[in-house]
Amino acid sequence: MYFTWEEFPLITPEQLRRSDNPSAPVAIVGGGPVGLAVALGLARQNVASIVLERRTTISTGSRALAMTRRTMQILDQLGVGKAVFDMGIKWSEGWTYYGTELVHYMDIARPQNEKHGQTNLQQCWMEKLLLDEIAKTSLVSVRFGHEVAGIREGAEGVDIQVRTAAGDYAMQAQYLVAADGPRGTTRHHLNMDYEGTSYTQRFVINDIICKLPIPSGRRLFFSPAYLPGKAVLMHQAPFDMWRLDFQLLDGQDADEEMQPEKVHKRIRAHFDLMGLTPDYELLLTSVYKTNALSLPTYNKGRIVFAGDAAHQVPIFGGRGVNHGYADAHNLVWKLAMVVNGTGHANLLNTYTQERRGAILDTLAELTKTTLFITTPSAGIALVREAVLSLSLSENFLNNLFDPYASAPYEYADSPLNITAPKEASFNQRCRPGAIVPDAIVDPNDQRLYDQLGYVFTVLSFVEKAGASGKTALAEELEAAPVPLKVLEFAADTDVARLFDAQAGTVYLIRPDNRVAGRWRLGSAQAIIEALNHATQRSDLLLETHQ
Repeated sequence: MYFTWEEFPLITPEQLRRSDNPSAPVAIVGGGPVGLAVALGLARQNVASIVLERRTTISTGSRALAMTRRTMQILDQLGVGKAVFDMGIKWSEGWTYYGTELVHYMDIARPQNEKHGQTNLQQCWMEKLLLDEIAKTSLVSVRFGHEVAGIREGAEGVDIQVRTAAGDYAMQAQYLVAADGPRGTTRHHLNMDYEGTSYTQRFVINDIICKLPIPSGRRLFFSPAYLPGKAVLMHQAPFDMWRLDFQLLDGQDADEEMQPEKVHKRIRAHFDLMGLTPDYELLLTSVYKTNALSLPTYNKGRIVFAGDAAHQVPIFGGRGVNHGYADAHNLVWKLAMVVNGTGHANLLNTYTQERRGAILDTLAELTKTTLFITTPSAGIALVREAVLSLSLSENFLNNLFDPYASAPYEYADSPLNITAPKEASFNQRCRPGAIVPDAIVDPNDQRLYDQLGYVFTVLSFVEKAGASGKTALAEELEAAPVPLKVLEFAADTDVARLFDAQAGTVYLIRPDNRVAGRWRLGSAQAIIEALNHATQRSDLLLETHQ
């Protein structure tokens, strides 16, 4: 086995009653990757939290396996990126087959200015690495074997009833983050339900251990001889683990198809198709059904939803857990500011506006991919076979089917953005709402992202960088209403070219690495006004004076 699962000791209600710190400002329901990322992100900003997880051990299986370049940037900021990078499988290629014929090749090599590319690591290891990092701080308490039995929101916080094998207890938090997955109970307590489409087509997922003499990457097989009209996905993970996802034929019973003899028959048939005869060990088998669902809102009063608790995204293109990490990254700086009193509670409303927009964009984009792979009707199946047949002689799939090729979603219509005056012309690359590009910023190969963190950051481009002492802009910004970092770069550098900057150009970067505003000739006053807007402090100040 590539991982040893152990049960965590139960923290009993009696032990909690004797504890000096039985409660925290934020309760997080769910100890999967998203819940743990929220807890760790809050801790990086000195906000304490309690994680309530009904399981008694780390998740089993590969599950959420593939992580994008953007997710790796987020994990770097959480402090676990290097551990994931060192352990994970790096890949950049994909092959799509029709039968045994290659009909599409995908190359998603990382851009030259970026540090990361696609990385695969089993979910159990991701949770382990996050828990190891959490163990270094006293600001997070992870309670395994603690199930939420009731939730009631009050004027000052959320009352939570918790059930354990050693008895029940009550606790309260200022805010509750629901990261308890698609089958979590939080949304049921609030009578909330998903909207969208649930597809009937299912996949049997198999984790196996074996050595294969083929390069890392994503392989997708349409209509293999042993599974006509259906699809098979294949991914590699560390420790010689490979994952094979077999689509079931219409009418097949999932429980029956998960029986070992059926599973082994499909695996052997697949390796025969590839001309391979490896020895392998079957570790785990599960069933997956494709869903394209979202809650109508991700925050309801003092309760906020993240990851699969908020939305379910088809696995094609590796978007599921990556959207969960993006949820966490968007949420933690806003929630920390609200808890610390430096941001208005209205800031949490922008979490839904920004993240639900990203999810709906992905669901719209993945609809064609999901239909193409799952073929939920005879008509779609017929069209797919025609497309694949044409692809044997033409590059027909290049522009039609490449689910990993999408550009990162931009919060272009975010209410937190500051739009530069019309006369201040910029290109579209780093407009407000966009993710900041990475770049090497000094001779020691230090990167821009190494200097960013969970604070607002000003990028100031000057004629000549490196002068001794603080610049006038940096001195004026010492009076900023929230913590602020100022980075200075010369206008003739690669980083300036990435930002379409010249001497006098200023960018304001949010704690989640998004552009909040940019100016050709920036001033301290403009930046402070933008800070007040991006943290909703204008509402906070107005409320204070009423």
